[in-house]
Amino acid sequence: MSLRVRAGDMLLFRAVLEIGGIVTGSAFLVIVLAGGDGCAAPGVDAGRLPDLAVWDTAAVHGWLQAHEAASNATVRVVASSDADLIPAGVERLEVPVTDEEAAEIVRVSSVPPVAEAHAELLAFRQMLQARPAMVDRARVAGLSTSRIEQLIGAPAADERDASPS
Repeated sequence: MSLRVRAGDMLLFRAVLEIGGIVTGSAFLVIVLAGGDGCAAPGVDAGRLPDLAVWDTAAVHGWLQAHEAASNATVRVVASSDADLIPAGVERLEVPVTDEEAAEIVRVSSVPPVAEAHAELLAFRQMLQARPAMVDRARVAGLSTSRIEQLIGAPAADERDASPS
């Protein structure tokens, strides 16, 4: 059995949830059959997120009851940013969430190596954003363009092109 969520259902979800908080994003509830295709299940086990407001909606109750027949199935919660990890053909239900709930879904579903990689990439992005200003400070300090290029390992012209005008 396949349940599809209509746009009107999403509006109903939002109306119900806006009472408890401002809904700004979405997540996915996913039915994953045990012993599937051998791939790691996306997201986090639903039992680790018992406080999501969507659990109290009639639409989610109905969707879950429609899938009770799959005895070897588990329900997972997937952040909208990870929607591309959901395998094709897997039953999914898009649900609205608040900013706080979205952050909690990401936090709970991040395993330590993933969380570390996220932190490293964010730090790298911040460093890249600060790089043009560092080059400008080096120029003001009197370093030659060739020395700056030697130290940063890239042409200094790239920094001028990247710096905001």
